[in-house]
Amino acid sequence: MNNESTPPAPQGPGPSAFQSVGLHRYIARTLRVGAQHLPWEMAQQLHVDLQAGESDDGGPSHHGGLRIIELDDFSWRADVTGDNIAAAQTLGWHALRRLLRLAQTYQCEALEIARDSPVLPAVLEFEVFPWP
Repeated sequence: MNNESTPPAPQGPGPSAFQSVGLHRYIARTLRVGAQHLPWEMAQQLHVDLQAGESDDGGPSHHGGLRIIELDDFSWRADVTGDNIAAAQTLGWHALRRLLRLAQTYQCEALEIARDSPVLPAVLEFEVFPWP
C-alpha cells in the first residue's frame, strides 16, 4: 500500500493560498548583477581557478575561504553568508564584498554575477569596471 499521496493543485484561491502554507520559504531571494561590477583581473582569476578544477569534487571553490561556483564562463553564484563576506575581505576583493553586503542588506540568500545581468543603478555608487 502506498501512503504517499500528492496533494491536489490549488484551484482558484491564487497566491494568497500559497502564502498561508509558507511557500515563501522555498523561494530563494537572489540579487543578480552584471559581472562588470568586478574588476577584470578578479573575474579572470576566479574563472581560471574554477576552470582549473580547484575543487576536485566538482563542488564550489574554496578560494581563500570563499565559497563560490561558476555557473557559466564569467558567471558565478555565491551564498550570502558572513563567511563569504569575510573571505572577500581577506582576499582584498572589495568590489565582491560590497556586492555581498548589498545582498545581505536586502536579505538575499545568494548573489549571482553574470555578464548578461544588468549593472546596478548609478545612484548606488557601485563601480562598473571596463572589460575586454
